[in-house]
Amino acid sequence: MSMKSPLIALALAFAVSPVAALAAPAPWPGLPAAQRPAPGTPNLVGVWAMPKRITALKTLDGKAPPLLPAARAVYRANIKALKADPNSDPVAKCWMQGVPRLLYAPYPVLIAQEKDRINFVHEVNHTFRVVSLTRPLPKDADGLDPLWLGYSAGHWQGKTLVIDSAGFNDKSWLDYSGLPHSDKLRVREEYRLAGADTIQGRVTITDPETFSRPWTTAFTLVRKPGYELKESVCSRDRKM
Repeated sequence: MSMKSPLIALALAFAVSPVAALAAPAPWPGLPAAQRPAPGTPNLVGVWAMPKRITALKTLDGKAPPLLPAARAVYRANIKALKADPNSDPVAKCWMQGVPRLLYAPYPVLIAQEKDRINFVHEVNHTFRVVSLTRPLPKDADGLDPLWLGYSAGHWQGKTLVIDSAGFNDKSWLDYSGLPHSDKLRVREEYRLAGADTIQGRVTITDPETFSRPWTTAFTLVRKPGYELKESVCSRDRKM
């Protein structure tokens, strides 16, 4: 990973040296003034991870996602295939996790902020995700070339970071249990600090070809001070 970017240097400073982070005289040390987020912007910089692994997504009230009949049949087939052969999971082919599954991968993520974008550096397979805070989501995202991570646009809604994504392919699963989706998937992620070392988040899934209605699930991220991202390569590790 190149250290030429002051953004990555800033994020690593917070991740590797919690003492330096606590003693920093300014909220964005090491980041040029022109690139610093506006005063009062919540600081998500650092390495984060889920406190426990979530393999099957549930709604906020703990129920199964509202699958349409055809999609429910696909889900059951995926569960059956996964039990018979773990390699039936798309990530076993070294394919990308997609969104939101990438967030739920059992690996930490480095978050680095700039004035105009949020950068996610996932340890899993060294996956980078850059979310613009100034460029809106393309209106014709569903008509563009489908991507594993889709097209994303973010904005601050008060103290909550909101990321909307669309334009996905249909080759990934939404979670580790085999939950399917179509290429009409739209995902909204929300990140909000709940104390210095905790992010409380929500993910809202909208996919009219897979689910009978939009539904929301929750997640928690905790800070991992002193943690340095490790090299993780799918073709070698085979445990994405």
